[in-house]
Amino acid sequence: MKDTLLSILVLVGILAASAFITNWFARTMYNRCAACGTLNAKRRAQCRSCGEVIKR
Repeated sequence: MKDTLLSILVLVGILAASAFITNWFARTMYNRCAACGTLNAKRRAQCRSCGEVIKR
């Protein structure tokens, strides 16, 4: 029983850590367009989907 609970805790820890890292990476590397919500690389001046100017 202890082994099962430990395995579940390790699994939940790994999933939580990967979700945190993915979220941090997306916030660091991308800007979200205010008009359409598309993620755009920080180097872009215009949205790749709708062409709206991205505010920095």
